[in-house]
Amino acid sequence: MKRLNIIYIALFLLAVSQFTSCTGNKVDPEFVATSDFSLKVKDDMVFRYDPLTCQVAFNREKGEFRVHTDNMSDYYCLNLSYVPTGEGQKVKGGITWTSRSDVVTRNGLTFVVKKVDRSGKMWLWCRKERIGAVIQVLD
Repeated sequence: MKRLNIIYIALFLLAVSQFTSCTGNKVDPEFVATSDFSLKVKDDMVFRYDPLTCQVAFNREKGEFRVHTDNMSDYYCLNLSYVPTGEGQKVKGGITWTSRSDVVTRNGLTFVVKKVDRSGKMWLWCRKERIGAVIQVLD
């Protein structure tokens, strides 16, 4: 009977280790290494900024950040409860983006500011949904 309990405990610990060591618990290194505005969802880079065909918009009052192509065919729009200012801050919000075939919305997310560069760009990461978005406060 003791041996059976030990097996159950070992299986339980193995299962717990699998859930706590998954990619979702850490920020995606490829995402943090990007230099331009981008949106990464799980393992897919779903939007990359091209300065020749894209625009960036920011509304401080609404806490809204938008990055989109000139014709608005592809975009992501991030709405935050407040405008973060530094690394490590947590902020609640929602995001909408275009996929290959649809418009996708996720609300009730918590983003953490993982990186801020000299220009004010911020890399936000939602661990639960594995969503990363690069934004910038523009004045």
